[in-house]
Amino acid sequence: MPSLIHARAVKECQERKVFAPETATVRGLIFNAVLGLVSRHEGEAASVELRERITKKLYIDFFPYPAADFLQLLYSAAELLAPKHGGSLEEAIRACGAAAVSGFFQSAVGRTLTHLIGRGDPKRLFSNAPTAYSTTVGYGQRTYVKLSDRSVRLHFLGDMQPVQFHQGVLEEALAAVGCKGRVVARPFSLDEAEYTIEWE
Repeated sequence: MPSLIHARAVKECQERKVFAPETATVRGLIFNAVLGLVSRHEGEAASVELRERITKKLYIDFFPYPAADFLQLLYSAAELLAPKHGGSLEEAIRACGAAAVSGFFQSAVGRTLTHLIGRGDPKRLFSNAPTAYSTTVGYGQRTYVKLSDRSVRLHFLGDMQPVQFHQGVLEEALAAVGCKGRVVARPFSLDEAEYTIEWE
């Protein structure tokens, strides 16, 4: 099983790196959130070893780093965490997405956004999603459409992260404003997808 997961992780990571030009960046806080998740489940030594595959330096939260490096970290972390998620690479990636949101909402920008939005108002939260994403990554375009009083849709273009990562992000964002719901992903290609978000 681990060898199959490893082969899949390597293959998917390489396929997605094609869509990550040198100019595409991810803020350090997202790297640190994934590393923190690994540390909590596998220990600090595993987290350090994972980071040192990419860099010997610590990530600084609001510094930009190559998106290709984040893909490498994400898939390596998901491979390591998959046994905690029933052997599912997809669920491990989703957990990394959820951790990224936790990291964002604990940052100064995230705390400010939560204060402005308030709890129990997902439409307001998700209408700000394009802005929130643009503060943490330097690539892609995201658009917001309200579908009903309890559902919205986000369209992502030029975003090479796997859909499960964004599902984890969006599900955790719903939880952050105190709502239960679901996120349905519809991928069109490796760098384009839409997400329908519904809540109770």
